[in-house]
Amino acid sequence: MTLHNKIGFVFVAVALFAVCGCSDDAAEYIGTWRRIPAGDSIYRGFTLGGNGIAASVNLSTTQYNTWRRKRDTLWLSGKRFTDTSVVPFTDTFLVKKITHDSLVLLSDKKKMRFARE
Repeated sequence: MTLHNKIGFVFVAVALFAVCGCSDDAAEYIGTWRRIPAGDSIYRGFTLGGNGIAASVNLSTTQYNTWRRKRDTLWLSGKRFTDTSVVPFTDTFLVKKITHDSLVLLSDKKKMRFARE
């Protein structure tokens, strides 16, 4: 194998690793997540959709619009409504656990549990 072929092989291997081996697949996050415990008969939570689109579920003062994730961090962005203003925000969460039907987030040392709808 010539030096040129070895360099080409290494380049292809690194490119495949970057595309496949380090994939930051967010598909497992897509869905509607309900907060546990709900505390009342109306569940609250959020929906994470494809292409980074997010929506609030039964949150009267919070409107999620977008989401993104990288490694173990989840960001939810949107608007918060007060009596006098609309404030853009981004919440940052540490993902402690995610399974098919369970999501555990940590924010400011507060642990929040969610179930997939």
